[in-house]
Amino acid sequence: MTRAARGWWTALQVLLLVATLVWGGAALRAQWAPLRKVAAATPIGWGWVVIASLIVLGTYAMLIQSWRMLLAGWGSPLGYAAAVRVWTIANLGRWIPGKVWSVGALGVLARREGVSGVSAAGAAILGTLLNLGAGFGILAVSGTRVLGVFRPWLQTAALAVSVCFVVGTLALPRMLPPVLARVARWRGIAGPDQQLPAGTLWLSTAINALSWVCYGLAFAALARGITPQLTASPSVFIVVWTSSYLLGYLALFAPGGLVVREGVIVAGFVAMGLAGNADATLLALGSRLWLTVLEILPGLIALLVSADWMRPAAGRTP
Repeated sequence: MTRAARGWWTALQVLLLVATLVWGGAALRAQWAPLRKVAAATPIGWGWVVIASLIVLGTYAMLIQSWRMLLAGWGSPLGYAAAVRVWTIANLGRWIPGKVWSVGALGVLARREGVSGVSAAGAAILGTLLNLGAGFGILAVSGTRVLGVFRPWLQTAALAVSVCFVVGTLALPRMLPPVLARVARWRGIAGPDQQLPAGTLWLSTAINALSWVCYGLAFAALARGITPQLTASPSVFIVVWTSSYLLGYLALFAPGGLVVREGVIVAGFVAMGLAGNADATLLALGSRLWLTVLEILPGLIALLVSADWMRPAAGRTP
């Protein structure tokens, strides 16, 4: 991409971000009075908030292990403590518009730990694709009836997507090697020294699928803590959370899916008749604050406890 093209792309991202924030601010202002009334009448159940937070932190631990498995499968093992440091710091990049920064940072920081550059970049990209694919698969499998509330044809589409997800997962070990070889030739770089075992790919996909279920259950626990009047089955919370997170991630101009994710949460619960605008908005904003802390705090802690992080790996003390 040329410098001029990068400039136009940056300007477009900024413009879309500003427009999104303006739209979100206007929507929030329209709901501000009933939102304050609902918030004042609803005490926070901190026990549920703690449970939700522990589930999310446990989910992070699973995703970090999944990434380590991909690295090890390509012949680049990485210790768990180092993987936690790299993963949590790189996770801060999702707050930069464009979404690719966290993936790129994961590869760069892993290389500083002595991991092969090809393996680091490949595992970062593949892990992201597996996570997104698993998210759409879980959305299809768990949300067929829920999606039908929005549009009847979405139920059929969800079933078709779930079938494609299962077939794609089973075929991934055969599809991945030629794709990687072609990308390596296109980029003029050497391919991985070894191929990922099929078992590693399937287990990593299963972990990513389970992570979406855990996120949804954490969201349900959070709702019990801050909006106990909003009740639904666990599958509903899984579907609403997964769809809001995926759409927020795909909105490249919105750092952390800002406003987009909240809009989907509100629209989902209101469309299903499970909550009014005020209750749904309170849950959406509360979940934003809660998850922001859980996304940023681990990375900041990793930076603080890694005082020698910025020095080359060879020059650091064990």
